[in-house]
Amino acid sequence: MSRRKEKEKPCSSNLFHLESDDKESMSLTGCLNKIMLIIKEMSFNGMAENRLRDELDYVGEKLNICPEEAAMLACVLENSIGSTSCEEEEIADFLGCTNIQFINCRKYLQSLAEKRIIRVIKSRYGDNSYAVRKEAVQAIIDDKEFSEKSFSGLNADEMFSYIRFLFKDFKEEVINEKMLLDDLNMLVNNNMQNHFCKMVVEYGVQSMNYTEQRIFYYLCNRYVSFGEMQVDLSNLKFLISERDDNQKFVRRFQSEKTECQKDGLICFGGDDGLVDKSIVSLSDEVKNVFFNGIDLICEGNLEGNKDLMRCEDIVAKELFYNVSEQKQVTRLERLLEDKSFSDIQMRLEEMGMRKGFNIIIYGGPGTGKTETTMQLAKKTGRDVFFIDMSRLKSKWVGDSEKTVKGVFNTYRQLCKIKSVKPILFFNEADAIFGKRFENVDTAVAQMLNSIQNIILQEMENIDGIMICTTNLHSNLDPAFERRFLYKIELGNPKEEVRAKIWKSMLRTLNDEQCQILAHKYDFSGGQIENVTRKSTVEYILTGTKTSLEMVCRFCDEEIFNTNTRKIGF
Repeated sequence: MSRRKEKEKPCSSNLFHLESDDKESMSLTGCLNKIMLIIKEMSFNGMAENRLRDELDYVGEKLNICPEEAAMLACVLENSIGSTSCEEEEIADFLGCTNIQFINCRKYLQSLAEKRIIRVIKSRYGDNSYAVRKEAVQAIIDDKEFSEKSFSGLNADEMFSYIRFLFKDFKEEVINEKMLLDDLNMLVNNNMQNHFCKMVVEYGVQSMNYTEQRIFYYLCNRYVSFGEMQVDLSNLKFLISERDDNQKFVRRFQSEKTECQKDGLICFGGDDGLVDKSIVSLSDEVKNVFFNGIDLICEGNLEGNKDLMRCEDIVAKELFYNVSEQKQVTRLERLLEDKSFSDIQMRLEEMGMRKGFNIIIYGGPGTGKTETTMQLAKKTGRDVFFIDMSRLKSKWVGDSEKTVKGVFNTYRQLCKIKSVKPILFFNEADAIFGKRFENVDTAVAQMLNSIQNIILQEMENIDGIMICTTNLHSNLDPAFERRFLYKIELGNPKEEVRAKIWKSMLRTLNDEQCQILAHKYDFSGGQIENVTRKSTVEYILTGTKTSLEMVCRFCDEEIFNTNTRKIGF
């Protein structure tokens, strides 16, 4: 057995009140210090035990341990400093016993570990070392009774609260990497009633190497506690074992050779469909499966997402519809009112039906499809998650599928954090929702089919509201048509409706003039708005007030000239 260099006898100055010669002046620090000094002087035998009777009783009463455990605690406390630990041979050396004699001491160390006063740290070779837990150290400093905390029967919030503190302690070097992982897995194993813990075991997280386990738990902690969907790979280096080569591990990760990547638990991150190998993220499967029942905090930039239009930022407008269209829009508005929507979803769920609503609004250009969606959101108090279809068709094959999954994952997060579920809005959906390719002989065709398959599956499982608009509904794939519960066609407004639109946009015209315009020009609402804007610009530039003649001139300009000049004889 290797021996440690003999320590100098610790100072027992009255300045620190470490020795306790009478019961009234006793403290845990004083008692444990005296126990340590006597053991160092004469080993822990019957004579020492008699001499330390009062101190052993005091420590035993405060910490609920026996005399032998108090002696072991004093040895471990003396020989472990900060986040370091002491090995068994150090304790045997301090006690003045042989390795064989020390075998009997292990049961007292194990009892202290079970009472969560000390922690047992196993090396990769199976050797044990020991350190006093910080909670027990604090109780000793404060001279207070120590009661073991319960780490079983925790709900998800309580468990992730502990996980946050563990990573905080690790960063502050209160615990080392092995202590961190031991406690993380202890939390999981003691709380198998928790869905997250069940998934950790079911997916074999605890069988991965130690570094990858720590990274996985850290990403889960950042995702649940702070809403971070992705983390820079460089920010994970503090989790890599000191025995590992940081750069070697990073290269393995960027080559996708780690166990967590092969098992589909962790992947690369990125924005706008572009994979960035310097960014790490939990996989979509983990996000969708592991955190059921957990109230997730939205990612810091999710609330400020450039595609999220807040209800209060939508300008209220009065829209006019033909009679049949008005009935359909009114019905949809009643459905999307939050109280009605929540009640309907609850009833559908009770009947075993899907709770989500997929809606398509179709019609020619300028008929108000987009504005109808916006005004429905405004009237029902819903934000709009607006999807730019061009972003979904990334030029990098393979990334578009990830972008589409990211859209629906983000929408799910928004639905969880918003008291009123927002609308997922696909404008000009025919760009993606068109007929699928039957003969997939190009990478582009394969990509589009993959995107459509993802969207079709998401439409089946959506738990909120998805609204799509299109000018070319005849181009939609039949599989998409079937999944739209509500299909609303908006046509050009009839003459009486056009007159109302003219009057609402050009209030300087009287009813008769508006009727003349409505009768003369078969315009859509969008075309009427164009003419109105031109009239306003003209007034700003020249100061000319709007007249019927001016409006008619702008209306004539709005109509494309279809006359063609003949060429030849």
